[in-house]
Amino acid sequence: MAAITSLGVGSGLDLGTLVSGLIEAERAPVENRLNQKQQNITTELSAFGLLRSSLAQFQTSLGGLKSSTTFNAKAISASDASVFSTSVESIANIGSYSVEVLALAKAQSLATSAATAFATVDDVIGNGTLTIQFGTTTTSPSYSFTPDLARPPQAIDISAANGNDTVSGLRDYINENDFGFQASIVDDGINGYRLVFTSEDTGAANSMELTVTADGDGNDNDNAGLSQLAFNASAQGSLVQNVEAQDASLTINGLGISRDTNSISGAINGVTLDLLKADIGNIVNVEVKEDRAEITATINGFVDAYNELSESIKSLTSYDAETGTGSVLIGDFTVRSISSQIRSVLFGSISGLQGNIKSLVDIGITTNSNGTLDVDSTKLSDALDNYPSEVEALFGIQGRTTDPGVSYVSSTSDTEPGDYAINVTQLFTQGYLNGAGPVNSLTVNGGNNRIRLTVDGEDTGNFNLSGGTYADEAAFATMMQNRINSRLSSGSVTMTYDTPNDRYVITSDSSGPASTVEITNVDSNTFADFGLAVGTGIDGTDSGMEVTIDGVTATANGQIFTSESGPSNGLSVEILTNTTGNRGTVTVSNGLAAKLDGILDAFLQSDGTIASREESLNEGLEDIEDERFRLEDRILVLEARLIRQFSALDALIAQFNQTSSFLTQQLANLPKPNSINSND
Repeated sequence: MAAITSLGVGSGLDLGTLVSGLIEAERAPVENRLNQKQQNITTELSAFGLLRSSLAQFQTSLGGLKSSTTFNAKAISASDASVFSTSVESIANIGSYSVEVLALAKAQSLATSAATAFATVDDVIGNGTLTIQFGTTTTSPSYSFTPDLARPPQAIDISAANGNDTVSGLRDYINENDFGFQASIVDDGINGYRLVFTSEDTGAANSMELTVTADGDGNDNDNAGLSQLAFNASAQGSLVQNVEAQDASLTINGLGISRDTNSISGAINGVTLDLLKADIGNIVNVEVKEDRAEITATINGFVDAYNELSESIKSLTSYDAETGTGSVLIGDFTVRSISSQIRSVLFGSISGLQGNIKSLVDIGITTNSNGTLDVDSTKLSDALDNYPSEVEALFGIQGRTTDPGVSYVSSTSDTEPGDYAINVTQLFTQGYLNGAGPVNSLTVNGGNNRIRLTVDGEDTGNFNLSGGTYADEAAFATMMQNRINSRLSSGSVTMTYDTPNDRYVITSDSSGPASTVEITNVDSNTFADFGLAVGTGIDGTDSGMEVTIDGVTATANGQIFTSESGPSNGLSVEILTNTTGNRGTVTVSNGLAAKLDGILDAFLQSDGTIASREESLNEGLEDIEDERFRLEDRILVLEARLIRQFSALDALIAQFNQTSSFLTQQLANLPKPNSINSND
């Protein structure tokens, strides 16, 4: 409001202060009411913000309880950690394993000859083309090389123009580009500087063959000029093999395993062994067991989060009898509803549960007199040890199948708890590969022992068959089946001998479109001896498989089938075995964590309960602002009216003052009494 400065000038009265006082008297009660109302709403908004934060923290604590990974966590130990380190996933099977590391995987290393060592790192090597091919090298009793056809040769042009015709220049050029091997310079202390080439990958199939062309002297294999870098059947006097490429070799429970890397995964389901050294004769015992520490910590974290939420709600809704004051949300319907719904889930019954664990009390979680939860650690430990799947079902969205060939995958909020019958009416087909020729030998030797396959999209890498002469085709097929499966981390195959057609048949154990078998590389005599050649088999199909869930035909995605209607809507199962008929039932139950997560979403989401209440409070703040604008408008009107009225009063008083002054002056000029006869 603008200062009133002209009122009272005419009358001499302090009319400006009087008008300001009247305006303030009109404004103050309304403004105080609006300020108090605004403070109350702001305090409520802040309280709902605290409640939202507490609810979000409680919801976060539910994450691990909904995950089967938490409940299925595994611990692994090894009797000798110096031989290999271990890691384990939740999918690992409980068990004990005896592991012997026979050899580490190594990367091939080649060095230039001592006879042609360089005097300085700036010596010129020569000019021409160096071609590198990766594959499998054998040097004893004579040199042989089997190229990896999946890795095409790479040519390196060496010249002064490319800046790579010197010892150091070539080293840098190789290391700055992606050729699959690294170069270094070593001073051997006797002869001088020597170039060393090392394959970037370990494994027998990752060795190198180097060929030189156009080195300028007419002889590409004479250990002069660029020929110093040749390593092939025609150039065995140039580069020297210092380290032979080899696969890692180990046994697990007596079964031979080989890999082209020292990180061994898939040999034991869910377990990775990182080999550190070979130690023949040292049997290392590996034990995989349940790890209860993670789930115990997760359950205790859930209890702590609920107790913090309970204390937060209590502080926001409490009443102090001594002072007669209540907290900001005391009696609030929204808070009462939230608290009631959470407690109803926590202490209500969970439908579909069977066995010994049906409530929190059964795992040692009880309520204190103040409403918080308490954990009996001994009872919780006993429940996790004796009934782990039942504890998991208590908390999570749980699906249990009665047929081991059917696996529960997932369900949605539309899936009602209950038992649902699974029936397979038609089947998938499996991928397979038939041998391309007759079987002419049962002896595995250096000319036919290397092979490489792709099964269900997974590459086995090049590997060796177990050498020796086998009693019959069935024994050979069993050996090769075991060798293939030892190279696979997920899928597996079955290998049989087809007697009428005199050929081997390799069949993927999976089914559907992803079920495939392909041979991508063989040794020189593999086809002639065993009838196995590079080629693609017949892929599996899903065109014939039909599955019903609760009597309704399910939608197929590979081997996963999903119900799209009825009480089972959203339920997905995976068919693991290729068998028709009744496949038992799937029992779906929504546990505590799943139910709590659902209602907390309803509280916390952008259009949820709290957001709706906050929106209402914010609308109240907007209404207060509107009232402030209306108050200002009313004050301006009042001010204008008072100014008009008091201006008129000021003018009238000024006129009266003028009249008074005139009359006073006239009266002062009147003759004094008895002034006429003053001379007598």
